[in-house]
Amino acid sequence: VLWLSYFLLILGNGRRRDVSVNRRGAMRVAIVGVLAIGAAALGRVFAQSSKASAAEASSNNQITKLSDLPIGSVSNFVLASGEPAILFRTKTGVFAYSAICTHQGCTVAYSAGSKTLACPCHGGQYDPFASAAVVAGPPQSPLSSVKVAIDGDWVILV
Repeated sequence: VLWLSYFLLILGNGRRRDVSVNRRGAMRVAIVGVLAIGAAALGRVFAQSSKASAAEASSNNQITKLSDLPIGSVSNFVLASGEPAILFRTKTGVFAYSAICTHQGCTVAYSAGSKTLACPCHGGQYDPFASAAVVAGPPQSPLSSVKVAIDGDWVILV
């Protein structure tokens, strides 16, 4: 895609221009190519680590040690299906939600400043302390809850 964009940039508005590749232009193309390959490699690495986390979760319902999750903290984890989820610990216990926005499937993240789960794609916001109800943006329904519980010193999937 980047190569095509660069090629179209060179052609520009259907006018035919003399395209001479000088040293600076060749370096620019090479750098863009290296960055594209690097991004693809990083994507594969992160996809494999997510699959490994999902495999661990499917064989073992333990998410994290309770001692590693202080009161008031938030932790991301991956379900056996590969779906990202977010775990919260409060004074009263633990709860979790799917991190997939109900609007168009983007991944939400916890914003400590606003104490909401925010979707970067279209500005949707959910209140994790009110059953992940929609508080802003285009989503029409709350995030799906993930059933978790405390078992000894572990937070587990139920």
